[in-house]
Parts: sequence; C-alpha cells; structure tokens
Amino acid sequence: MIKVENLSLKSPHKEILKNISLSVLRGEKLAILGESGSGKSMLLRTILGLLPQNICQIGQVYNGLRSGVILQNPSSCFDGIYTLRSHFVETLKAHKMDLEEEKWGLESVGLARDVLDSYPFELSGGMLQRAMIALALCINPDFVFSDEMTSDLDCIGVNEIVELLLSLQRQKGFGILFVTHDVFLAAKVADTIAILDNGRMIEYGKTQEILKTPKAIKTKELLDENQKLFQTPWGDFRARVN
Repeated sequence: MIKVENLSLKSPHKEILKNISLSVLRGEKLAILGESGSGKSMLLRTILGLLPQNICQIGQVYNGLRSGVILQNPSSCFDGIYTLRSHFVETLKAHKMDLEEEKWGLESVGLARDVLDSYPFELSGGMLQRAMIALALCINPDFVFSDEMTSDLDCIGVNEIVELLLSLQRQKGFGILFVTHDVFLAAKVADTIAILDNGRMIEYGKTQEILKTPKAIKTKELLDENQKLFQTPWGDFRARVN
C-alpha cells in the first residue's frame, strides 16, 4: 500500500500542498486530477521521494514498494548517446535483476527485440513511449507512476497506449498512480480519483461517484468544460457521467 497522511509542502515563497491524505493498494488505479499548477506533479514527486531540496515537507508518506515510472516526454528521458539496450541494462543492474533480454518484456508492449540496438532519436514517439513502459515494467514493480504520459501523443496513440497499459496491469497486477488534467483519461483508467485545486484536495473517492455527483464547485466546472468535448478515443463521455 501507498499511504499519504496529512501531507503539506512549502517552498520559501508559497504553500504548495495543504493537508493531503490518500491511500492506494497494489492492483488499484488512482488518478490525481487537476488544472495546471494545482500541485499534482509535486504530490507525485513526494510519493516517489524526489522533492527538490528547498521544499519543506510536513506529514508522512509511506511507500516502501518497488516503483516503475513513465514520464511525460520519452524523447527527453532517454539519453541520445546510448542505445535502448544500454538503458535497460543500467536500470536492471541498479535493481540487481536478471539481464536476460527475453525477460525484458519488449514483445508484451508490441516492440521487436531488434529495437534494443536503436538510439532514441531513431524511434517514433509512440515507440519510445512503449519502450518506456517496458523499461518501467522490467523491474516487476508493485506500482507504476505516470505524469501526463499521453500528452505528447495523438488521439489514436493515446488510446493504444492506455489500452496497452491496462492490459499489462490486468496481467501483472501492479497498481497505477497517475497525474493528469484529462477528465476523459481519468474516467477511462482510474478506480479512484483525487482532485486537487490550488494545493488542496477538493474531491476524493470512486471515479464514477465523483463524475456523476461532484460536490465541489471547481469539480463541476472542470466536468462542464470537459463535457464540451464529447467525442473521445473511447467513446461518448456523456455515457460515463449521466
């Protein structure tokens, strides 16, 4: 389990998060939803233990589990002077895990093993995103963390990557904790949603309950704006909120 208790974050100039509490079990899928600047990414970084040194943390975070991470822009996350094989080897060595290539899971994300000899700049954004998913999963994580992992993809690419991740999650049983500003994506993926606004958690609960009966005015505004874009890669969003 990952557990956050009464978490607040302060920088020298502002309060970033204010008294956040939540929990998520292995196998569950939690979306942290909110507008830009609401504190989503800083909450994720806190759970991963990646806070900048100038941030003061109050409260507790419990996360002793093995974590894989899928980041927003894969082209900037791979080192262009090394092949994909080098990235996998470095990751697995850091976790003291088996280096046998047939266990790295490339086929499970739709990639041939010969891409291991490619450099990042030789692959498309979709292929790099699949490679990043394989890299996150090759360590057999208990949880996969994602920060806006589909923001650089087109609608077809978004649907393919989301369906792929959900299929792998069903097979392997890891939990998913992801940050997004996309209500459609949260509705598609998450069992539970935490909605942040200006560093405060204004909604927290089962996805369908929040989408059908939001309590906070800000949540209603967020849903109203998103419902103007009914047609999504996974169908008519109105069917999920009415």
